Amino acid sequence: MKLREVTAGDVAQFGRIPEQDDSLIPVIMAAAQSYVLGYTGLTLEQTDAYEDLTLAYLVLCCEMYDNRNMTTDNDKVNPYVKSVLAMHAVNYL
Repeated sequence: MKLREVTAGDVAQFGRIPEQDDSLIPVIMAAAQSYVLGYTGLTLEQTDAYEDLTLAYLVLCCEMYDNRNMTTDNDKVNPYVKSVLAMHAVNYL
């Protein structure tokens, strides 16, 4: 599955997000997509070549849902997400 094919239903199912929180999913999806694209420097179309980005995106969506408080105890990026995004990053200086 390509990153741009992921639906709100896919995110809800993957993250076991209850129906009463469905309105948060589009916001989380947009933020996670922005993070993936900003981190890698890829366009949305370029992400089609890397299906492993989809799983990293889903994990990121779930973490954004699980950690939606103003403060967090852990400011570290999930190691899986970080390694997958780093593999495909093209915007290094």
